Amino acid sequence: MTNLIWVVLLVLVPLVHGALDSKGKRFIITFMENKILNNTDYKPEIFITTASTNLVHVNVTSPKSQHPQINAQFTVTRGIVHRVVVDQDFRLNQTELSTKGILISADEEVVVYGVNRELWSDDGYLALPTDVLGKEYYTVSYSPSYYYCEFAVIGVHNHTRVHIKLPNHPNITVNFRGHVYHKNQWINVTINRFSTLEINSVGDLTGTHIISSKPVGVISGNKKTIVGHGKSRDHLTEMLLPVQAWGKNFATVPIPDRHVGDNFRFVASKDNTHVSVSGVIDGKPFTDNFVIQHAGGYVQKHYSSKLYSHVNSDQPMAVYQFSVTQTSHADQADPSLITIPPIEQYAADYTFTTPQYSQGQYHNYFMFVVDSNQTAGLILDGKSLPQSQTYVHIPGTNLAAGYVNITAGTHSVSHLNPNTVIGGILFGKAGLESYGFPVGLLTQPVNSGCQAKAMTPGDEVDNDCDGEVDEEDCDGKAVVGKNPTYQLRLNRKYNIIRAFREGGRLKGSIGQQHRK
Repeated sequence: MTNLIWVVLLVLVPLVHGALDSKGKRFIITFMENKILNNTDYKPEIFITTASTNLVHVNVTSPKSQHPQINAQFTVTRGIVHRVVVDQDFRLNQTELSTKGILISADEEVVVYGVNRELWSDDGYLALPTDVLGKEYYTVSYSPSYYYCEFAVIGVHNHTRVHIKLPNHPNITVNFRGHVYHKNQWINVTINRFSTLEINSVGDLTGTHIISSKPVGVISGNKKTIVGHGKSRDHLTEMLLPVQAWGKNFATVPIPDRHVGDNFRFVASKDNTHVSVSGVIDGKPFTDNFVIQHAGGYVQKHYSSKLYSHVNSDQPMAVYQFSVTQTSHADQADPSLITIPPIEQYAADYTFTTPQYSQGQYHNYFMFVVDSNQTAGLILDGKSLPQSQTYVHIPGTNLAAGYVNITAGTHSVSHLNPNTVIGGILFGKAGLESYGFPVGLLTQPVNSGCQAKAMTPGDEVDNDCDGEVDEEDCDGKAVVGKNPTYQLRLNRKYNIIRAFREGGRLKGSIGQQHRK
Protein backbone atom coordinates (compact mmCIF):
# COMPACT_ATOMS: atom_id res chain seq x y z
CA MET A 1 0.00 0.00 0.00
CA THR A 2 2.84 2.36 0.79
CA ASN A 3 4.41 1.79 -2.62
CA LEU A 4 1.10 2.39 -4.35
CA ILE A 5 0.75 5.75 -2.59
CA TRP A 6 4.20 6.78 -3.82
CA VAL A 7 3.25 5.81 -7.38
CA VAL A 8 0.15 8.00 -7.32
CA LEU A 9 2.04 10.96 -5.91
CA LEU A 10 4.87 10.65 -8.44
CA VAL A 11 2.49 10.53 -11.38
CA LEU A 12 0.45 13.51 -10.25
CA VAL A 13 3.24 15.74 -8.99
CA PRO A 14 6.17 16.67 -11.31
CA LEU A 15 9.47 15.26 -10.08
CA VAL A 16 11.41 18.51 -9.90
CA HIS A 17 12.31 18.87 -6.24
CA GLY A 18 16.08 18.81 -5.90
CA ALA A 19 16.63 18.50 -9.67
CA LEU A 20 19.66 20.15 -11.24
CA ASP A 21 19.01 21.19 -14.82
CA SER A 22 19.45 23.97 -17.35
CA LYS A 23 16.48 25.96 -16.03
CA GLY A 24 17.24 28.43 -13.27
CA LYS A 25 16.69 31.75 -11.56
CA ARG A 26 20.22 33.12 -11.85
CA PHE A 27 22.72 33.04 -14.72
CA ILE A 28 26.01 34.81 -15.42
CA ILE A 29 27.04 34.68 -19.08
CA THR A 30 29.40 36.31 -21.56
CA PHE A 31 30.16 36.36 -25.28
CA MET A 32 33.45 35.39 -26.85
CA GLU A 33 35.15 37.18 -29.72
CA ASN A 34 33.47 36.85 -33.12
CA LYS A 35 34.60 38.07 -36.51
CA ILE A 36 33.10 41.36 -37.69
CA LEU A 37 32.81 41.73 -41.47
CA ASN A 38 32.46 44.90 -43.56
CA ASN A 39 31.97 47.11 -40.48
CA THR A 40 28.57 45.56 -39.86
CA ASP A 41 26.70 46.26 -36.65
CA TYR A 42 25.19 42.93 -35.66
CA LYS A 43 25.05 42.50 -31.91
CA PRO A 44 25.00 39.49 -29.57
CA GLU A 45 21.56 38.54 -28.29
CA ILE A 46 20.09 36.85 -25.23
CA PHE A 47 16.83 34.91 -25.60
CA ILE A 48 14.84 34.23 -22.44
CA THR A 49 11.65 32.21 -22.03
CA THR A 50 9.96 30.08 -19.37
CA ALA A 51 7.76 27.03 -18.91
CA SER A 52 5.81 28.78 -16.16
CA THR A 53 2.24 29.94 -16.76
CA ASN A 54 2.82 32.73 -14.25
CA LEU A 55 4.18 36.15 -15.12
CA VAL A 56 7.92 35.82 -14.46
CA HIS A 57 9.88 38.99 -13.71
CA VAL A 58 13.37 39.09 -15.23
CA ASN A 59 16.30 41.49 -14.77
CA VAL A 60 19.33 41.60 -17.07
CA THR A 61 22.20 43.74 -15.80
CA SER A 62 25.98 44.23 -16.06
CA PRO A 63 26.92 44.79 -12.39
CA LYS A 64 30.63 45.48 -13.01
CA SER A 65 30.44 47.14 -16.43
CA GLN A 66 29.23 50.72 -16.82
CA HIS A 67 30.55 51.35 -20.34
CA PRO A 68 28.96 49.42 -21.99
CA GLN A 69 26.02 48.74 -19.72
CA ILE A 70 22.88 46.58 -19.66
CA ASN A 71 19.89 47.33 -17.46
CA ALA A 72 16.71 45.64 -18.70
CA GLN A 73 13.57 44.60 -16.83
CA PHE A 74 10.70 42.67 -18.39
CA THR A 75 8.31 39.77 -17.90
CA VAL A 76 7.89 36.45 -19.69
CA THR A 77 5.40 33.63 -19.46
CA ARG A 78 4.92 30.28 -21.17
CA GLY A 79 4.92 30.74 -24.95
CA ILE A 80 6.56 34.17 -24.79
CA VAL A 81 10.23 34.86 -25.52
CA HIS A 82 12.06 38.10 -24.81
CA ARG A 83 15.15 39.13 -26.79
CA VAL A 84 17.82 41.32 -25.21
CA VAL A 85 20.24 42.95 -27.64
CA VAL A 86 23.76 43.27 -26.22
CA ASP A 87 26.27 45.99 -27.09
CA GLN A 88 29.15 44.72 -29.26
CA ASP A 89 31.65 45.92 -26.67
CA PHE A 90 30.50 43.15 -24.33
CA ARG A 91 32.27 40.70 -26.61
CA LEU A 92 35.59 39.60 -25.22
CA ASN A 93 38.68 40.46 -27.24
CA GLN A 94 41.56 38.04 -27.76
CA THR A 95 43.21 37.10 -24.45
CA GLU A 96 41.85 39.46 -21.81
CA LEU A 97 40.71 39.60 -18.19
CA SER A 98 37.72 41.94 -17.84
CA THR A 99 34.45 42.33 -15.95
CA LYS A 100 31.91 41.79 -18.72
CA GLY A 101 29.79 39.17 -16.96
CA ILE A 102 26.07 39.63 -17.66
CA LEU A 103 23.70 38.76 -14.80
CA ILE A 104 20.25 37.34 -15.55
CA SER A 105 17.97 36.95 -12.54
CA ALA A 106 14.30 35.94 -12.35
CA ASP A 107 11.72 35.25 -9.64
CA GLU A 108 10.87 31.87 -11.25
CA GLU A 109 12.87 29.50 -13.39
CA VAL A 110 13.67 30.61 -16.94
CA VAL A 111 15.55 29.19 -19.92
CA VAL A 112 18.37 31.28 -21.40
CA TYR A 113 20.17 31.07 -24.74
CA GLY A 114 23.10 33.22 -25.82
CA VAL A 115 23.46 33.92 -29.55
CA ASN A 116 26.71 35.48 -30.78
CA ARG A 117 25.51 36.89 -34.06
CA GLU A 118 27.47 38.57 -36.82
CA LEU A 119 27.00 38.75 -40.56
CA TRP A 120 27.54 35.16 -41.83
CA SER A 121 29.09 34.21 -38.50
CA ASP A 122 26.66 32.92 -35.92
CA ASP A 123 26.31 30.27 -33.25
CA GLY A 124 24.50 29.97 -29.95
CA TYR A 125 24.60 28.17 -26.63
CA LEU A 126 22.28 26.92 -23.93
CA ALA A 127 23.19 28.91 -20.81
CA LEU A 128 23.60 27.04 -17.53
CA PRO A 129 22.40 28.57 -14.24
CA THR A 130 24.94 29.33 -11.53
CA ASP A 131 23.71 26.56 -9.22
CA VAL A 132 24.80 23.78 -11.62
CA LEU A 133 28.27 25.05 -12.52
CA GLY A 134 31.35 23.12 -11.47
CA LYS A 135 35.02 23.33 -10.58
CA GLU A 136 36.54 21.18 -13.33
CA TYR A 137 36.25 21.45 -17.11
CA TYR A 138 37.95 20.37 -20.32
CA THR A 139 37.47 22.73 -23.27
CA VAL A 140 36.64 22.04 -26.91
CA SER A 141 37.55 23.90 -30.10
CA TYR A 142 38.12 23.00 -33.74
CA SER A 143 41.39 22.93 -35.64
CA PRO A 144 42.79 24.22 -37.93
CA SER A 145 41.49 27.33 -36.23
CA TYR A 146 41.90 29.75 -39.21
CA TYR A 147 41.47 32.65 -36.77
CA TYR A 148 41.65 31.51 -33.14
CA CYS A 149 40.54 28.77 -30.83
CA GLU A 150 39.14 30.36 -27.70
CA PHE A 151 37.45 29.79 -24.37
CA ALA A 152 36.13 32.04 -21.61
CA VAL A 153 35.99 31.49 -17.85
CA ILE A 154 33.20 33.33 -15.99
CA GLY A 155 33.53 34.27 -12.33
CA VAL A 156 30.57 33.40 -10.12
CA HIS A 157 32.17 33.97 -6.69
CA ASN A 158 34.75 36.43 -5.43
CA HIS A 159 38.32 35.27 -4.78
CA THR A 160 38.12 32.23 -7.05
CA ARG A 161 41.49 30.68 -7.85
CA VAL A 162 41.58 29.32 -11.40
CA HIS A 163 44.28 26.97 -12.68
CA ILE A 164 44.43 26.40 -16.44
CA LYS A 165 46.65 23.74 -18.00
CA LEU A 166 47.09 24.22 -21.74
CA PRO A 167 46.84 21.01 -23.77
CA ASN A 168 49.65 19.12 -25.45
CA HIS A 169 49.04 20.46 -28.97
CA PRO A 170 51.44 22.32 -31.29
CA ASN A 171 51.37 26.05 -32.06
CA ILE A 172 49.77 27.06 -28.75
CA THR A 173 50.83 30.57 -27.81
CA VAL A 174 48.96 32.54 -25.16
CA ASN A 175 50.05 36.05 -24.22
CA PHE A 176 48.69 36.96 -20.79
CA ARG A 177 49.88 39.66 -18.40
CA GLY A 178 53.23 40.01 -20.08
CA HIS A 179 54.01 36.29 -20.10
CA VAL A 180 53.91 33.88 -23.05
CA TYR A 181 52.47 30.42 -22.35
CA HIS A 182 52.78 27.31 -24.51
CA LYS A 183 51.51 23.73 -24.51
CA ASN A 184 51.43 21.84 -21.19
CA GLN A 185 51.99 25.01 -19.17
CA TRP A 186 49.78 26.28 -16.36
CA ILE A 187 48.12 29.70 -16.20
CA ASN A 188 47.11 30.65 -12.66
CA VAL A 189 44.83 33.57 -11.93
CA THR A 190 42.36 34.75 -9.28
CA ILE A 191 39.01 36.04 -10.53
CA ASN A 192 35.98 37.59 -8.88
CA ARG A 193 32.25 37.54 -9.48
CA PHE A 194 31.42 38.85 -12.98
CA SER A 195 35.07 38.50 -14.07
CA THR A 196 35.46 37.25 -17.65
CA LEU A 197 38.74 35.70 -18.74
CA GLU A 198 39.17 34.86 -22.42
CA ILE A 199 42.11 32.79 -23.64
CA ASN A 200 42.79 32.38 -27.36
CA SER A 201 45.42 30.73 -29.52
CA VAL A 202 45.98 29.71 -33.11
CA GLY A 203 46.87 26.25 -31.81
CA ASP A 204 44.14 23.80 -30.86
CA LEU A 205 42.86 24.47 -27.31
CA THR A 206 40.71 21.31 -27.12
CA GLY A 207 41.45 19.54 -23.86
CA THR A 208 42.55 22.58 -21.89
CA HIS A 209 42.08 21.54 -18.25
CA ILE A 210 40.40 24.14 -16.00
CA ILE A 211 40.34 23.63 -12.23
CA SER A 212 38.94 26.24 -9.84
CA SER A 213 38.55 26.66 -6.10
CA LYS A 214 34.89 27.65 -6.52
CA PRO A 215 32.35 26.96 -9.31
CA VAL A 216 32.86 28.88 -12.56
CA GLY A 217 31.18 28.97 -15.96
CA VAL A 218 33.08 28.07 -19.14
CA ILE A 219 32.23 28.89 -22.75
CA SER A 220 34.37 27.37 -25.52
CA GLY A 221 34.76 27.26 -29.29
CA ASN A 222 36.34 29.26 -32.10
CA LYS A 223 36.38 32.88 -33.18
CA LYS A 224 35.60 31.70 -36.71
CA THR A 225 36.65 28.55 -38.54
CA ILE A 226 36.10 26.13 -41.40
CA VAL A 227 34.92 22.64 -40.48
CA GLY A 228 35.76 20.15 -43.19
CA HIS A 229 36.20 21.54 -46.69
CA GLY A 230 34.98 24.68 -48.41
CA LYS A 231 35.69 28.35 -47.92
CA SER A 232 32.98 29.64 -45.61
CA ARG A 233 33.81 30.09 -41.92
CA ASP A 234 31.60 30.49 -38.87
CA HIS A 235 31.77 31.24 -35.15
CA LEU A 236 31.59 28.26 -32.77
CA THR A 237 30.38 28.51 -29.18
CA GLU A 238 28.97 26.29 -26.42
CA MET A 239 28.60 26.67 -22.65
CA LEU A 240 30.27 23.55 -21.30
CA LEU A 241 29.04 20.98 -18.84
CA PRO A 242 31.39 20.53 -15.87
CA VAL A 243 33.15 17.17 -15.78
CA GLN A 244 30.96 16.06 -12.87
CA ALA A 245 27.98 16.05 -15.27
CA TRP A 246 29.65 14.13 -18.11
CA GLY A 247 28.20 10.77 -19.07
CA LYS A 248 29.03 7.39 -20.57
CA ASN A 249 26.06 6.98 -22.95
CA PHE A 250 25.04 9.19 -25.86
CA ALA A 251 22.79 9.02 -28.92
CA THR A 252 23.64 10.92 -32.10
CA VAL A 253 21.27 12.25 -34.74
CA PRO A 254 22.70 13.51 -38.06
CA ILE A 255 22.30 17.14 -39.07
CA PRO A 256 19.03 17.06 -41.08
CA ASP A 257 18.79 17.45 -44.83
CA ARG A 258 22.53 17.40 -45.48
CA HIS A 259 24.74 15.00 -47.42
CA VAL A 260 28.29 16.01 -46.47
CA GLY A 261 28.50 14.18 -43.13
CA ASP A 262 29.14 15.46 -39.60
CA ASN A 263 32.34 15.76 -37.60
CA PHE A 264 32.52 14.61 -33.98
CA ARG A 265 35.03 15.14 -31.20
CA PHE A 266 35.08 12.73 -28.27
CA VAL A 267 36.86 14.24 -25.24
CA ALA A 268 37.97 12.04 -22.32
CA SER A 269 38.03 12.87 -18.62
CA LYS A 270 40.29 9.91 -17.75
CA ASP A 271 43.22 8.06 -19.30
CA ASN A 272 42.57 5.04 -21.52
CA THR A 273 38.91 5.69 -22.19
CA HIS A 274 37.42 3.00 -24.44
CA VAL A 275 34.67 4.17 -26.78
CA SER A 276 32.21 2.14 -28.85
CA VAL A 277 29.98 3.63 -31.55
CA SER A 278 27.20 1.41 -32.93
CA GLY A 279 24.42 2.53 -35.20
CA VAL A 280 22.71 2.31 -38.54
CA ILE A 281 23.24 3.97 -41.94
CA ASP A 282 20.35 3.45 -44.37
CA GLY A 283 19.36 0.29 -42.53
CA LYS A 284 22.88 -1.15 -42.50
CA PRO A 285 24.73 -1.73 -39.20
CA PHE A 286 27.70 0.51 -38.39
CA THR A 287 30.33 0.06 -35.68
CA ASP A 288 33.46 1.93 -34.66
CA ASN A 289 35.72 1.39 -31.64
CA PHE A 290 38.66 3.43 -30.39
CA VAL A 291 40.61 4.44 -27.29
CA ILE A 292 41.33 7.97 -26.05
CA GLN A 293 44.75 7.67 -24.45
CA HIS A 294 44.80 10.58 -22.02
CA ALA A 295 42.47 12.73 -19.92
CA GLY A 296 41.72 15.84 -21.96
CA GLY A 297 42.67 14.01 -25.12
CA TYR A 298 40.24 13.59 -27.97
CA VAL A 299 39.50 11.54 -31.05
CA GLN A 300 37.91 13.21 -34.08
CA LYS A 301 35.66 11.29 -36.47
CA HIS A 302 33.76 12.08 -39.64
CA TYR A 303 30.52 10.12 -39.95
CA SER A 304 27.82 9.84 -42.59
CA SER A 305 24.89 12.26 -42.73
CA LYS A 306 22.68 9.20 -42.37
CA LEU A 307 24.24 7.74 -39.21
CA TYR A 308 22.06 7.36 -36.13
CA SER A 309 24.17 5.90 -33.35
CA HIS A 310 24.61 4.98 -29.71
CA VAL A 311 27.96 5.95 -28.17
CA ASN A 312 29.17 4.15 -25.06
CA SER A 313 32.36 4.62 -23.04
CA ASP A 314 33.84 2.99 -19.95
CA GLN A 315 34.74 6.38 -18.42
CA PRO A 316 32.85 9.70 -18.35
CA MET A 317 33.42 11.77 -21.48
CA ALA A 318 31.95 14.56 -23.60
CA VAL A 319 30.76 14.27 -27.22
CA TYR A 320 30.53 17.25 -29.57
CA GLN A 321 28.99 17.36 -33.03
CA PHE A 322 30.18 19.84 -35.67
CA SER A 323 28.06 20.90 -38.61
CA VAL A 324 30.49 21.12 -41.52
CA THR A 325 31.13 24.01 -43.87
CA GLN A 326 28.74 24.64 -46.74
CA THR A 327 30.20 23.45 -50.05
CA SER A 328 27.37 24.41 -52.42
CA HIS A 329 24.25 26.53 -52.53
CA ALA A 330 22.17 23.35 -52.57
CA ASP A 331 23.65 22.26 -49.22
CA GLN A 332 23.07 25.41 -47.19
CA ALA A 333 24.46 25.42 -43.67
CA ASP A 334 27.76 26.30 -42.06
CA PRO A 335 29.88 25.33 -39.05
CA SER A 336 28.27 25.10 -35.65
CA LEU A 337 29.28 23.37 -32.41
CA ILE A 338 26.74 21.19 -30.58
CA THR A 339 27.03 19.51 -27.20
CA ILE A 340 25.52 16.03 -27.39
CA PRO A 341 23.60 15.57 -24.10
CA PRO A 342 24.51 12.42 -22.17
CA ILE A 343 21.57 10.04 -21.99
CA GLU A 344 22.11 10.13 -18.22
CA GLN A 345 21.07 13.81 -18.37
CA TYR A 346 17.89 13.55 -20.49
CA ALA A 347 14.90 15.39 -19.01
CA ALA A 348 11.16 14.89 -19.38
CA ASP A 349 10.11 18.23 -20.90
CA TYR A 350 11.63 21.32 -22.49
CA THR A 351 10.67 24.85 -23.42
CA PHE A 352 12.92 26.49 -26.01
CA THR A 353 13.06 29.22 -28.63
CA THR A 354 14.72 29.70 -32.02
CA PRO A 355 17.28 32.47 -32.72
CA GLN A 356 17.05 34.89 -35.62
CA TYR A 357 19.10 34.75 -38.82
CA SER A 358 21.17 37.81 -39.74
CA GLN A 359 19.50 37.87 -43.18
CA GLY A 360 15.96 36.74 -42.31
CA GLN A 361 14.90 33.37 -40.88
CA TYR A 362 16.62 30.04 -40.35
CA HIS A 363 15.26 26.69 -41.41
CA ASN A 364 14.87 25.24 -37.90
CA TYR A 365 14.87 21.61 -36.77
CA PHE A 366 14.16 19.84 -33.50
CA MET A 367 16.31 16.67 -33.35
CA PHE A 368 15.16 14.15 -30.75
CA VAL A 369 15.86 10.79 -29.10
CA VAL A 370 13.24 8.80 -27.15
CA ASP A 371 12.46 5.28 -26.00
CA SER A 372 11.37 3.41 -29.13
CA ASN A 373 8.32 2.03 -27.27
CA GLN A 374 7.20 5.56 -26.36
CA THR A 375 7.31 7.40 -29.70
CA ALA A 376 3.52 7.74 -29.94
CA GLY A 377 3.42 9.84 -26.80
CA LEU A 378 5.73 12.66 -27.94
CA ILE A 379 4.02 16.06 -27.69
CA LEU A 380 5.31 19.12 -29.59
CA ASP A 381 3.55 22.41 -28.82
CA GLY A 382 0.58 20.55 -27.33
CA LYS A 383 0.07 18.20 -30.29
CA SER A 384 1.18 14.68 -31.11
CA LEU A 385 3.66 14.27 -33.94
CA PRO A 386 1.99 13.38 -37.26
CA GLN A 387 1.49 9.73 -38.15
CA SER A 388 3.86 10.27 -41.09
CA GLN A 389 6.73 11.10 -38.72
CA THR A 390 9.86 9.04 -39.44
CA TYR A 391 11.66 7.34 -36.57
CA VAL A 392 14.99 5.54 -36.90
CA HIS A 393 15.60 2.69 -34.47
CA ILE A 394 19.19 2.48 -33.22
CA PRO A 395 20.17 -1.23 -33.30
CA GLY A 396 21.05 -2.93 -30.05
CA THR A 397 19.23 -0.30 -28.02
CA ASN A 398 15.72 0.67 -27.06
CA LEU A 399 16.16 4.09 -28.68
CA ALA A 400 14.45 5.77 -31.60
CA ALA A 401 15.51 9.09 -33.11
CA GLY A 402 14.33 11.60 -35.67
CA TYR A 403 13.81 15.26 -36.42
CA VAL A 404 10.96 17.68 -36.97
CA ASN A 405 10.86 20.92 -38.94
CA ILE A 406 9.71 23.74 -36.66
CA THR A 407 8.76 27.36 -37.17
CA ALA A 408 10.55 30.35 -35.69
CA GLY A 409 9.48 31.16 -32.12
CA THR A 410 8.94 29.44 -28.77
CA HIS A 411 8.20 25.72 -28.55
CA SER A 412 7.60 23.06 -25.91
CA VAL A 413 8.27 19.32 -25.96
CA SER A 414 6.97 16.74 -23.50
CA HIS A 415 5.47 13.25 -23.38
CA LEU A 416 2.07 11.85 -22.49
CA ASN A 417 3.86 9.67 -19.95
CA PRO A 418 5.53 12.22 -17.62
CA ASN A 419 8.14 9.61 -16.69
CA THR A 420 9.50 9.30 -20.23
CA VAL A 421 12.71 11.24 -20.85
CA ILE A 422 13.72 12.86 -24.13
CA GLY A 423 16.96 14.03 -25.67
CA GLY A 424 16.67 17.17 -27.76
CA ILE A 425 18.85 19.43 -29.94
CA LEU A 426 17.82 22.60 -31.75
CA PHE A 427 19.53 23.22 -35.09
CA GLY A 428 19.04 25.97 -37.65
CA LYS A 429 20.61 26.52 -41.04
CA ALA A 430 20.63 29.16 -43.74
CA GLY A 431 22.98 30.46 -46.38
CA LEU A 432 26.49 30.63 -44.83
CA GLU A 433 25.12 30.43 -41.27
CA SER A 434 24.08 27.77 -38.76
CA TYR A 435 23.51 27.38 -35.05
CA GLY A 436 22.99 24.38 -32.80
CA PHE A 437 22.68 23.57 -29.09
CA PRO A 438 20.75 21.29 -26.72
CA VAL A 439 17.23 22.49 -25.96
CA GLY A 440 17.85 21.58 -22.31
CA LEU A 441 19.20 18.85 -20.07
CA LEU A 442 19.75 17.69 -16.54
CA THR A 443 23.07 18.59 -14.93
CA GLN A 444 23.24 16.01 -12.18
CA PRO A 445 26.73 15.29 -10.77
CA VAL A 446 26.62 11.69 -11.90
CA ASN A 447 30.38 11.11 -11.59
CA SER A 448 31.51 13.51 -8.88
CA GLY A 449 32.56 11.03 -6.21
CA CYS A 450 29.16 11.04 -4.57
CA GLN A 451 28.44 10.25 -0.95
CA ALA A 452 25.44 8.12 0.01
CA LYS A 453 22.60 10.04 1.60
CA ALA A 454 19.03 9.55 2.76
CA MET A 455 16.38 9.20 0.07
CA THR A 456 13.51 11.55 -0.61
CA PRO A 457 10.85 10.50 -3.13
CA GLY A 458 11.49 12.07 -6.52
CA ASP A 459 14.56 14.04 -5.42
CA GLU A 460 16.41 13.21 -8.68
CA VAL A 461 19.61 12.53 -6.71
CA ASP A 462 21.93 9.50 -6.89
CA ASN A 463 21.33 8.58 -3.24
CA ASP A 464 23.13 5.23 -3.27
CA CYS A 465 26.09 6.35 -5.43
CA ASP A 466 25.57 3.82 -8.22
CA GLY A 467 25.63 6.44 -10.98
CA GLU A 468 21.86 6.29 -11.46
CA VAL A 469 19.03 8.54 -10.37
CA ASP A 470 15.64 7.67 -8.83
CA GLU A 471 15.81 3.91 -9.39
CA GLU A 472 15.35 2.71 -5.81
CA ASP A 473 12.31 2.18 -3.64
CA CYS A 474 12.37 4.12 -0.40
CA ASP A 475 13.66 0.95 1.26
CA GLY A 476 16.92 1.40 -0.67
CA LYS A 477 16.43 -1.63 -2.91
CA ALA A 478 16.81 -1.21 -6.64
CA VAL A 479 13.63 -1.91 -8.56
CA VAL A 480 13.45 -4.45 -11.39
CA GLY A 481 10.75 -5.09 -13.93
CA LYS A 482 7.98 -7.57 -13.30
CA ASN A 483 9.57 -9.94 -15.81
CA PRO A 484 12.81 -11.14 -14.14
CA THR A 485 14.32 -12.00 -17.52
CA TYR A 486 15.00 -8.34 -18.24
CA GLN A 487 16.14 -7.14 -14.80
CA LEU A 488 15.32 -3.54 -15.75
CA ARG A 489 15.28 -0.75 -13.23
CA LEU A 490 12.30 1.31 -14.24
CA ASN A 491 12.81 4.92 -13.25
CA ARG A 492 12.15 8.38 -14.49
CA LYS A 493 15.60 9.37 -15.66
CA TYR A 494 17.05 5.99 -16.59
CA ASN A 495 14.29 4.02 -18.24
CA ILE A 496 16.03 4.41 -21.59
CA ILE A 497 19.52 3.57 -20.34
CA ARG A 498 18.53 0.39 -18.53
CA ALA A 499 16.60 -0.79 -21.57
CA PHE A 500 19.47 -0.68 -24.01
CA ARG A 501 22.04 -1.88 -21.44
CA GLU A 502 20.10 -5.12 -21.01
CA GLY A 503 18.86 -5.33 -24.59
CA GLY A 504 15.29 -5.76 -23.37
CA ARG A 505 11.98 -3.98 -23.73
CA LEU A 506 10.32 -1.95 -21.03
CA LYS A 507 7.22 -3.70 -19.75
CA GLY A 508 4.11 -1.68 -19.14
CA SER A 509 3.82 1.93 -18.04
CA ILE A 510 6.63 3.42 -16.01
CA GLY A 511 4.09 5.14 -13.80
CA GLN A 512 2.68 1.75 -12.77
CA GLN A 513 5.98 0.45 -11.38
CA HIS A 514 7.18 0.75 -7.79
CA ARG A 515 9.48 3.76 -7.74
CA LYS A 516 11.36 5.85 -5.26
